[in-house]
Amino acid sequence: MNVKLYALSVGVLFFSGHTVYAQKTKNDTIRKEIEGVIVTGYQKKTKDEIAQAQSVITADELKTQTPATSIGNMLQGRASGVFVQAKNGQPGTAAEINIRGIAGFSGSSEPLYVVDGIYMTARQFSAVNGNDIESMVVLKDAAATAQYGSRGANGVIVVTTKKGRSGRTQYSFESRLGFSEKISDKELNFEMMNSAQKLQYEREMNALGLGGLPVYTPADEEALLKLDHNWQKDILRTSFLQSYLLSARGGGAKNKFYYSLGYDKDDGIVRDINGLDRYTGRFNFENNLSDRLKVGLDLGAAYQNTQNIRDRNNTQSPFGAMYRYNPFEPVYNSDGSYNIKLRAGSNVVESLRNVPDIEQRLRVSGNIFGEYKFNDGLSYRMYFNSLYDNLVNTTNVKKGSQLDITTNGANGLGKLTKSTFYTFNYIYGNRLDFRKQLNDHYVGATGIVEFSNEFTEDITASGTNYKNPNSDVPSNTTPSDKNTFTGNKIRSTLFSLLGLFEYNYQKKYLVTASIRQDKSSKFGANNKSGIFWSSSVAWNIGKEDFLSQNFFNDLKLRASYGITGNDRNIPNYANIGYVAYGDYGTGGTMIPTDVIGNPDIKWETNRTTNLGVDFAFLKSRFRGAAEVYRSDRKDFIQLLPMPYESGNYSIYQNLGNMRTEGIETEFTFDVIKKENIKLSLRGNASWQRAKIISLDGINTRRNLGETSLMVGETPYFYRLVEYAGVNSADGKALYYTDRTTPDKGENFYSVNGRTATDVYNATLDKKDITDKSPLPKFFGGFGLSLEAYGFDLSADFSFKTGAYTYNYQSQMLQNPSNRKNNMSVDAFNYWKNPGDTDVLPKPTTLGLRASDQFLEKSDYLRFRTLMIGYTFSKKSLGNKVPLNSLRIYVQAQNLLTWTSFKGDPEVAVGSGESQLQAGQTYVAGSFAQFGYPAVRQFMFGIQVEF
Repeated sequence: MNVKLYALSVGVLFFSGHTVYAQKTKNDTIRKEIEGVIVTGYQKKTKDEIAQAQSVITADELKTQTPATSIGNMLQGRASGVFVQAKNGQPGTAAEINIRGIAGFSGSSEPLYVVDGIYMTARQFSAVNGNDIESMVVLKDAAATAQYGSRGANGVIVVTTKKGRSGRTQYSFESRLGFSEKISDKELNFEMMNSAQKLQYEREMNALGLGGLPVYTPADEEALLKLDHNWQKDILRTSFLQSYLLSARGGGAKNKFYYSLGYDKDDGIVRDINGLDRYTGRFNFENNLSDRLKVGLDLGAAYQNTQNIRDRNNTQSPFGAMYRYNPFEPVYNSDGSYNIKLRAGSNVVESLRNVPDIEQRLRVSGNIFGEYKFNDGLSYRMYFNSLYDNLVNTTNVKKGSQLDITTNGANGLGKLTKSTFYTFNYIYGNRLDFRKQLNDHYVGATGIVEFSNEFTEDITASGTNYKNPNSDVPSNTTPSDKNTFTGNKIRSTLFSLLGLFEYNYQKKYLVTASIRQDKSSKFGANNKSGIFWSSSVAWNIGKEDFLSQNFFNDLKLRASYGITGNDRNIPNYANIGYVAYGDYGTGGTMIPTDVIGNPDIKWETNRTTNLGVDFAFLKSRFRGAAEVYRSDRKDFIQLLPMPYESGNYSIYQNLGNMRTEGIETEFTFDVIKKENIKLSLRGNASWQRAKIISLDGINTRRNLGETSLMVGETPYFYRLVEYAGVNSADGKALYYTDRTTPDKGENFYSVNGRTATDVYNATLDKKDITDKSPLPKFFGGFGLSLEAYGFDLSADFSFKTGAYTYNYQSQMLQNPSNRKNNMSVDAFNYWKNPGDTDVLPKPTTLGLRASDQFLEKSDYLRFRTLMIGYTFSKKSLGNKVPLNSLRIYVQAQNLLTWTSFKGDPEVAVGSGESQLQAGQTYVAGSFAQFGYPAVRQFMFGIQVEF
């Protein structure tokens, strides 16, 4: 399905909204609390005290997503300036999140995740149960992020989980059941050949003399046609989804508590694989020991069991295999054994069963604090936050399996590999808060001292040819031909001093400032410490007398500037030289690495200027915010080669600058606001661009395969040979060239006023396509909420425009050089007769060459979520029923996708395992290649409160 998105997207810029709030009247109190007090990091502020750029996402927004969706993916289309891509469709997989653009030339653009004061990685964050979250606040400008110092340059996502409340204990139980399925190829603009079509294609290729294919008799073809089947049905299935959550919250004047127990399961759409089992629990408790002293405890735990698939560009991946296998090749031989003589390679059905890859993960977080209140204006808090994360991965290449025989010979040996990884992080902090209201003047200050310690250890052990066939754990007590053990230990520390200051006059004129010093063990001896600061001002014009009776109900102007740091991209021990250990024969070795330590290495920095406006009019029924920003990122950490005469060494250095600019909007419009009927429209839109200011101080460009970096241009623009179409006279592919003289046997043509050649030359004819990159120029989301007489409806859409993706998958499925494997139906559309246009080139043994022929717009509009429910209130249930409310609902995710892209336009990583192993610089969405696709999900739920 095709759609023109630009006009629609521009419309969304003016017709968009801010935050989705509760669809149910019983949640109005929660809504008012969230709107009234917002966690902005280390502080809580009321809405009219905020002078920074941020977006708020409430618990009820997250409810519209299915529970197996990771928290990061739930943010898609929810907040301006936050671009979210599903890394792939595998249950529980972490999302790719960029806040206000990419962070640099290499490494991670991942924001900082802070859950109840505990720092987490994207993967740790994805295990948090969305049902336990009260709200998420996305901090975007330096006034908001500088308080996190060396970790805040990529933006910060602050998560507040549910806490106890004073009042009668409220119990809640929720259950959801449903299913998910792969979105069909036809919906995504391509279709695979069946047996009759593929045999016809092979006959045509043989007639062209390409060779490499068998010649079948009519009897052979008839036999093969009887074997016709769809490999997708053999490999994939409809996944079963289930979710359960029991929670309770309550408390009195002195004590408050919340606890929950949850279970989520998603089988996944791949047969024989247990996609996701997740068990979660949370408990928090606050106790006022006296009028001055308060203590609290917050514990969270998650255990997750997943079975992985290979994400490779071969038949070890079920998604690579199901498109490559021919439909007349059976899964099993006539005797019931696996068919291992498939043209494309190994039989993935056998591999899924005989080479299991199981991952078990336990994450436990804890937060304990004590707070003493000296008086109404001065308090002291001591806190200890910790996170334990343990991962165990077991891969068993069973003896006699295809992979075992391929690796170890006809008899096979079998191989068992177990990897363990654990991390224990903690933060010990002390803070002093001062608050004073002097008539119309308010002054506040916070001083914090923190010490952070991060420790990780990993061990990998493997063994082959186990003497005991029942052994499942490699160890030196289990006899085998060979055991190997490797591992690492890493520790880093951070000592921080933080000061936060604020002043306001009648909440009309606001001034805030922050300063933080971080001292990190990661950085060089000459740059251990870094200082990061910010300042902001705001004017609440809506509180001025001259505006109080006018059109605007609220109007606030904001401005901020500050500096934040980024320590995400520095490898461990880049500041010092170290050696590598190995073995040679029966002896050990110890040699220097080819990377020299740099004592001068320091943080990457981000200097951000932000101008914003918050507004509300029509009796606050239309409200929103708009931002304009500029970010100057400097001192990127890059591994650069040293001069050849130095011995072919490399060194990490701080070099390179980049500027990002953008505009963001988000709005909410209460169209109808009556007692029994409420209708709200919402949305957000973001426009952004980036430009490289410098690379490494010497070179002005760096080529990275199909993408490139160049001073003065957008990062990661594509560098490809430009396709000029097909010569309609002979069917040869034509490519644009700047050369003026053809080589022997080469012909030049004039196409659209440019010179084109019929000889492919990637060395000489690659061009910079500077206006096309994987980075979207415009993205966002919009939706609506409706409440009417107990019924509620919520619908959300997300979109992106201006991004391009190299479609390896489409190229491979149409490429005649892959003719022995199954093909897309589009492969039939090739040149056959003089005069043919809008066709693929005439097939040759060289096939379809890498060019911008397969550089496709990955614009899309996706019907992301739909939820419809009905709530039976206490009034309708009656006093005899021991329930406060009963709600039933249905929800769906990824209902429809409008795109011209051939494949899934959203999945950020395709065959990532192969590409990253090959050392390719990773840019989310830069290529599409047989990744775990997005899925369509449907669920039925019931929620009971009593």
